[in-house]
Amino acid sequence: MWLGWSGQERSGEKRIAVDPIAQPARATFDLPTAVREQFYSGFCNSALWPLFHGFPTRVRYQDGDWDAYVRANDLYARHALQLAERGATIWVHDYHLLLAARSLRRQGHQGPIGLFLHVPFPAPDLFETIPWGAELLDAMLDFDLVGFQTERWSAHFTAAARAAGHVTEQDSVDCGDRVTEVGVFPATIDLGPFQTMARELPEVSGLRETLGERRLILAVDRLDYSKGVPERLAAFERMLERWPEWRRQVVLVQISVPSRADIPEYAELRRTVEQMVGRINGRFGDTDWVPVRYLYRSYSQQVLAQLYRLADVALVTPLRDGMNLVAKEFVAAQDPGRPGVLVLSQYAGAADSMAAAIITNPFHPEGLAVDLDRALRMPTTERVERQLSLDAALKQAGTPAAWAKRFLDQLGRRRFRIDSQSRRAHELDAESSS
Repeated sequence: MWLGWSGQERSGEKRIAVDPIAQPARATFDLPTAVREQFYSGFCNSALWPLFHGFPTRVRYQDGDWDAYVRANDLYARHALQLAERGATIWVHDYHLLLAARSLRRQGHQGPIGLFLHVPFPAPDLFETIPWGAELLDAMLDFDLVGFQTERWSAHFTAAARAAGHVTEQDSVDCGDRVTEVGVFPATIDLGPFQTMARELPEVSGLRETLGERRLILAVDRLDYSKGVPERLAAFERMLERWPEWRRQVVLVQISVPSRADIPEYAELRRTVEQMVGRINGRFGDTDWVPVRYLYRSYSQQVLAQLYRLADVALVTPLRDGMNLVAKEFVAAQDPGRPGVLVLSQYAGAADSMAAAIITNPFHPEGLAVDLDRALRMPTTERVERQLSLDAALKQAGTPAAWAKRFLDQLGRRRFRIDSQSRRAHELDAESSS
């Protein structure tokens, strides 16, 4: 059973609504408005999100936000215990619920509890800027297993634990009275929806007709400062400056999915991006050519799959990302005989397993412009070779179901060891008593 926030706000009693038809069953609950604002928009997305993605100057620490974060974690835990037996396995996801294991233990849960962090984990010197960092880290160590996307994020976590005085190994943290296992579980995608192409959809057909013989550069992100959209636009502008032969020959389609529009930093980012798009189009565009097509909306998986296949180049250039599944979706959607080129940020977790992409530094617009030009000029033979390597890496990663099973199997082995140790301790106590 999945348990999560309903997306709705309600004061007073917070009841659980269960959808038994969903597979698996889904349980949801409403949050009080004040808690939602200070928990979600506040501590989660104005403190943890920017810090964990390496943007300390964007962080806002407020006592009321922290208090709401504690209350929300307690609320999630209480609802989980209404649904789960005391010995059940509980798997917690992401930075919103780092205190959940502590709260579950305090409320009497005895089963194994795992955490998977989908986002990066910051270096210790950044983590230490959290006023409640020691409490937060100690609560994370109440989980039996903590999983990360990459070795880098895992190493940051164990380094933070070591700085706090705990004994650490590569795959565990010894807190004296308990041991927390640490693992790396790179998230993956279901390849099927991106490899089975239906009849071309109208949105894609229209774009194909508009492009004509021009090359398509595609970028798809949530509109978030961690995704590096302004830096990407600056690099595209620099490419048009440095290689004028690409003018009228390429189109950049930037799809920005709306995100957290109620947070001022995100509204400002939208204005910045729209101003840059307007400047580039005004500077280089013509009556029959618009260099950047900016789409502030979301698209279905079917549309995205066909856009990925149509693209000559995908720009996946976040400034920091736990994994980034868009990179994997793009590779999965390619025509093996005429694949596009993936230009991938070295700061995306996906870069660890996708070395056959053009790995780029998104903080360097000049260098990114060079890499984009290289991608556009790449011969078909090299594109095919790189695609074969990327496709092999994607298949080796397995399915999302296999990813989940791997995490839960390790959490289950952890439970078996704890139960075995408890039984042995009980047997020794019985022997000494007799």
